[in-house]
Amino acid sequence: MKLMRTTLAILLLTLGLGAAELPVIKVAVYDDKGATGKGIPCVTEILSKTADIKLTRLKGADIAAGGLKGYDLVMFTGGSGSAEAAGLGEQGREEVRDFVRNGGGYVGICAGAYLACSGFEWGVGVLNAKTVSSKWRRGQGEVKIEGEAFGEKLTDRGVRYANGPIIKADVRKDLPDFETLVAFRTELALNDTPVGVMVNAPAMVRATYGLGRVFTSSPHPEQTAGLEPLVEKAARWAARSKGPTEELWKRMEGMEVDKLWLPGAIVDWKTGLPTGQPIKDAKSKHTHCSQFVAAVADRLAIPLLRPPEHGVVLLANAQFDWLASDAGKKAGWVRLVDGAAAQAVANDGRLVLASLKNPDATRPGHIAVVRPGNKDAALLAKEGPDIMQAGGTNALRTTLRRGFGNHKKEYDQIAFYAHVVELPAGK
Repeated sequence: MKLMRTTLAILLLTLGLGAAELPVIKVAVYDDKGATGKGIPCVTEILSKTADIKLTRLKGADIAAGGLKGYDLVMFTGGSGSAEAAGLGEQGREEVRDFVRNGGGYVGICAGAYLACSGFEWGVGVLNAKTVSSKWRRGQGEVKIEGEAFGEKLTDRGVRYANGPIIKADVRKDLPDFETLVAFRTELALNDTPVGVMVNAPAMVRATYGLGRVFTSSPHPEQTAGLEPLVEKAARWAARSKGPTEELWKRMEGMEVDKLWLPGAIVDWKTGLPTGQPIKDAKSKHTHCSQFVAAVADRLAIPLLRPPEHGVVLLANAQFDWLASDAGKKAGWVRLVDGAAAQAVANDGRLVLASLKNPDATRPGHIAVVRPGNKDAALLAKEGPDIMQAGGTNALRTTLRRGFGNHKKEYDQIAFYAHVVELPAGK
């Protein structure tokens, strides 16, 4: 019997039936106006060597027409950033922003790094950066870099440089700061470009934009012998996989909101346990929707307005305003279009909130966590996605319409927001 099982296992592996297929990373490479030189051929050769990466070239008109749908990553190589922007057109640039904001990846090399920056009117603005000088023709040749990117330690390493951007932080309040992975250690400063600004300036950086990830490189690793693996590693990092849905909801349900954060008592916002403090305002119902959601975000290490930055009184209203603010955007929250999008994004393992501000500033609003689900369009329209909440009635699962039942007149004003989840260990 053991011999038969072994033989069967070998047969299944031989036929390819015993091993799970690797998920394919779908990469769209911009191949149109402004994308010149060896960039596209080089990244094509590098990425085509891996069985689980599928690369497709798209024109600017394709992207403008919504052609990034279904891809995991968009890549812009060298040439001219402003010309690439023109090739995309205004609609194409907005499509790129939407793609990354909603979870797609962005990799930009040289011209593609210029294009990513928020400091240009023509840029796509997915990176909170601008150039230190408008004089960009610094020259072409080898420069030295130092740092670590995706496990690759680089010390006094030569890399091809060809007029790539020398960047610094921009001042956009709605965008997160970038992280410098690799810095320049030497410079080129031809054609009356400023001397000294390139040394120690960022050469390769990464950041987030909404639910998506951004990586840019001023120099050309794809055209430097020995640095080609950085391109694949950057692509894999930027093409963010779906979130940890199963583990996330195991932890969420473990918070036992049906037993804690119960109405009618003053509670510790982090634990939901009653503090034993006497209730002084007999008219208040003392519900804790916003405290529960604050505790969820705290345990997931996700920024959200919470005590002590804001008191527990009318916190749900304040959270609604904060999520819509530049501070909320900078912290990585993305507004979703409707309940169907909220359910879909929750299915992908993101933290999704349903938030409502009471039009009467003296009365509380409501906020809840959207659960994954498989409701069709008709059922979503009728009752909304399922939610987990504290409130007048705490629930591990109820419908959006039932959970927001005290706000019937404002039901259509519920706003949905999503944030990436990267589970902290041991929480």
